[in-house]
Amino acid sequence: MNKLELLMAKRAAMDEEIAAEKNKGRDEALATVRSLCKQYGITMREVKAYVLERKPRAGKEGVVVAKKRVARKTTAVAKRGRPVKK
Repeated sequence: MNKLELLMAKRAAMDEEIAAEKNKGRDEALATVRSLCKQYGITMREVKAYVLERKPRAGKEGVVVAKKRVARKTTAVAKRGRPVKK
């Protein structure tokens, strides 16, 4: 077994450990939420209403501000619509 294969095997093992730790944290958080809902009598309808009314926040890089566009005045070119009275 060469060094590359050994490193790939270590990487696969680490990926499995990372996935297991993520699931463990998710399961613990879910258990906490369930216990708090039971403790305070919060219904699923209340939770869904709260989640739907809040909008996700974007970071500084995630916000794209639209640039204001100014219409150009045209004098020589024929305009659309009704002709101007002189």
